[in-house]
Amino acid sequence: MKLTQFYKGDTPSLGLWTQRGVVDVAATAALRGLSAPATMLEAIQGGPDSLSMLEQFSDGAVLENPVLAPVVTGMEKILCIGLNYRRHVAECDEDLPTAPTLFNKFPSALAASGQSIFLPRGYRQHDYEAELVVIIGKPARNVQLADAKQYIFGCTCGNDLSTRDLQFARGGQWLMGKTFDGFAPIGPCVAVGLDPDDLAISCRVNGEVKQNARTSDLIFSVAAIIHDLSQHFTLQPGDLIFTGTPHGVVHGCPADQQRWLQPGDRVDVEIEGIGTLTNTFS
Repeated sequence: MKLTQFYKGDTPSLGLWTQRGVVDVAATAALRGLSAPATMLEAIQGGPDSLSMLEQFSDGAVLENPVLAPVVTGMEKILCIGLNYRRHVAECDEDLPTAPTLFNKFPSALAASGQSIFLPRGYRQHDYEAELVVIIGKPARNVQLADAKQYIFGCTCGNDLSTRDLQFARGGQWLMGKTFDGFAPIGPCVAVGLDPDDLAISCRVNGEVKQNARTSDLIFSVAAIIHDLSQHFTLQPGDLIFTGTPHGVVHGCPADQQRWLQPGDRVDVEIEGIGTLTNTFS
């Protein structure tokens, strides 16, 4: 099953992602005299019962040209893992980490597939980072490694946009350079029940492939990340985990080959079993 969110006015609303298009869950439920989760977070919190209910709406009428919203909103935490692909670590001239490298973004950084993202003019080294994003499905604390994948609700595509000349201007402090408004686009949908361990992941800039890898190359698997984080704090339903980016980012290129993102560029992040997250820049 695939789910998404789209805007009704300014409010994100739950949609069922089908081959025919996006089904308005609330409208379909109302026509059938049923209740249904109104948002992705409500669907996550509803657990298996919500998913069973949503399956019956797949034949509902599809929306014409829906404007997508970030696929999850209202979560407590957006967590990010840095330096989590071996070749990416090498291109950044770093040592292999011995534990997941954690930083975070704020909910104000969320953006949707199809959204144009503003690049702050005070900086110039704006970089793309294709990432698998995992969505937590139930409270997770002190999770055993063998059980960790049971806490995944679903997976989506993400782009951990990074402004390198700010990121490294303050002693390598990552937060400021990675959480500008719109710098955490996710989407276009959430694939529920997708195994994250060996998926093709790629990034294209203006149609040119820049990143191409598989999630099996992660240094710390999704299960290992959930296990580790849950030893330190409780992961809540709807929390997002950006799991790291493969090699091929601008920061890893020789100085004479670095082409930072510019207004007018288009970036496509594609992950097997999910789809393609597309954003343009202004």
